[in-house]
Amino acid sequence: MTIETLAPHPEGARYAVRPLSSSDYVHLRRLEAEIWSGDGAGELCPHYLRLCTELYGDWCFLAMDGDRPVGYVLNFVKGTTVYCATLAVHPDYQKGRANYLLIRAMVSKLLQEKVDECRFLVEPGNEDARSVHQALGARVVAQVPDYSAPGATRLWSAITRQALEPVRPRHTPPQLGPR
Repeated sequence: MTIETLAPHPEGARYAVRPLSSSDYVHLRRLEAEIWSGDGAGELCPHYLRLCTELYGDWCFLAMDGDRPVGYVLNFVKGTTVYCATLAVHPDYQKGRANYLLIRAMVSKLLQEKVDECRFLVEPGNEDARSVHQALGARVVAQVPDYSAPGATRLWSAITRQALEPVRPRHTPPQLGPR
């Protein structure tokens, strides 16, 4: 599955979004360092990233600007529930279409597979992410205090297949291609 934009980024970039492959581990590590090194939460565990490339590559997506990685969405599947744990885009690309294309790839995958629900993990104050989840039809189903550390509250928002159906026309499955 590859999704490309038809409209270029203001700086002339053209994005491609595709499922992860084993060789994308290095791209994820690079993005982690560039995006999160100054953040109080820090970078994701390297083992977590390797699980994404090795076990969940068909459910995780990488956005590229040419051969430069610019963002990713990491999802995990348990039964008929998908857990979207991380969506991250390099700050220099956040105003472009990379966010939209990553969400589009994820939603297309959800609509193609036998998924009953998708859950999104988000910080309560991350209004940008929460508004994207709400636009897809998600609702907050749980607040988890001390999720990864004392004081690190997270929200689980969920969208059911039925709630996702209205966005199907905007997220028709892209043409499948090689990884």
